[in-house]
Amino acid sequence: MNESSNRLPILAASIKTEHAECLAAMRQSLSHALAAGEMLMEAKSLVGHGEWLPWLADNCAIPKRTAQLYMRLAKHRELIELKSADVALLTIQAAVELIDRKPTLAERLDDIEAAILALEAELADCRSCKKELDPVTAALLIYEHSGMFIATSKLRDMTTALRQRLDLIDHETDIQIVERIPPLMERVLSAGLDVNSLSLVNLDALIEDSQQSDLRDAKAMVHEGSR
Repeated sequence: MNESSNRLPILAASIKTEHAECLAAMRQSLSHALAAGEMLMEAKSLVGHGEWLPWLADNCAIPKRTAQLYMRLAKHRELIELKSADVALLTIQAAVELIDRKPTLAERLDDIEAAILALEAELADCRSCKKELDPVTAALLIYEHSGMFIATSKLRDMTTALRQRLDLIDHETDIQIVERIPPLMERVLSAGLDVNSLSLVNLDALIEDSQQSDLRDAKAMVHEGSR
């Protein structure tokens, strides 16, 4: 009896230690999987067409499905980091579940609102640029920077995805979530109109500058020909 009593605390401590080590290893595995996935994607882009799987087998000793899993995790790193409170605490399986889980209506609206804020910030930067610089320089910087257009494209993709899942609205039981939709869509429309207006102003400035440049070139040719 005494021997059992003495042995049990030792076993309990060892079990706790092994369990903690197991959890730590599982959590660290996601970090390693993400790093491997990013390098696998880079390698795949460098290997010739049709040579990827032979290269993988000859050089990495990683099963095809495992490599695909690593690349899938790396491809969705941004989503994993966005949806997880702490990526360091995630296991590979938990990360896969985050990728596969379809976002709720509330989560989709949160993402749309974040995208609106990003576009509104880009528009504010563009307006500031136009105030501080001449129209042509401002237009060129705005088009070359393209932040406004990237943010617009991202917002458009999100709203399109929501329109394709109108069933989420029909099945939503929280009226406060549904009531968020009209004001959000008004902000989407307003931001879209601002983008169109700013784009037209920029285009007009570039066209006018091009016409003036052509006129200067024509005058220079006439002047040169009269000499």
